[in-house]
Amino acid sequence: MAAYSNAAAAAAGSGLTISTETATGYHVLKIKRYSQSIGTHGIGESINSSVFRVGGHRWYIAYYPAGYSEDAADCVSFDLFLDKPGRKAVKARFVFTLLDQAGEPVPEYTMSSGMETFSGAIPSFGFERFIDTADLEEYLKDDSFSVRCDVTVFDESPEQVAAMALASRKATVPLECILVFVFAALFAYWIQNMC
Repeated sequence: MAAYSNAAAAAAGSGLTISTETATGYHVLKIKRYSQSIGTHGIGESINSSVFRVGGHRWYIAYYPAGYSEDAADCVSFDLFLDKPGRKAVKARFVFTLLDQAGEPVPEYTMSSGMETFSGAIPSFGFERFIDTADLEEYLKDDSFSVRCDVTVFDESPEQVAAMALASRKATVPLECILVFVFAALFAYWIQNMC
């Protein structure tokens, strides 16, 4: 759970704390017969993982053995897809990690996304140049390799989004308004106690 607060408001004697619920999960995709996948899939053609659930949403990984595009033809590419996106956009972060032959993470081949907004218009994000095909060779075991995808989904209600927007704004009140308010309060006090 992440918490956000407005330091300026807290200094003034008030504050706002917004909690955003998160859900995390992961999926390990094992690519078997890597050499065959390169020969049967061209640039931009993917092999999709089974669907997995994180944060109440369905996801899958697209693996591009010959790269996502011409610019990445010498690389293996990966995308994370929101399966069957609804009307509401989904905010998430994700990490793709190559696993070595023992199933341990390879830090040099770990890529993290920023906060991404998945929707019907944009259902996927990923890494076009995840690993060069030449570099991948040393991590193959029996012509197979594995990649782990960790997903963190942020559940933000409309009220939380509005509150975060308000919290991020600086409140400025003109001096004249403050003086009018103070004068009105003093006048009301005088009326109550003198009359």
